[in-house]
Amino acid sequence: MMIVKYAKFSKRHPYIHFSIMISLVLLFLFSAVMLIEYEIIAFAIVILLIGCTLPFFAKVSKYKQQYLSD
Repeated sequence: MMIVKYAKFSKRHPYIHFSIMISLVLLFLFSAVMLIEYEIIAFAIVILLIGCTLPFFAKVSKYKQQYLSD
């Protein structure tokens, strides 16, 4: 159900969706650089949390392609 709601949201508000995606990518890159540089485990946890969102966004994308395409 959450996948359907977010798919509709991202279809109606593509700029907000794009902002969320960009912020996740930048947070991932920042955490990766900090993890390599300072070796603090908290940055690895952030990377894992962002990695856990990937299946969600993949399902949203698949749903949008199947049911919400123009």
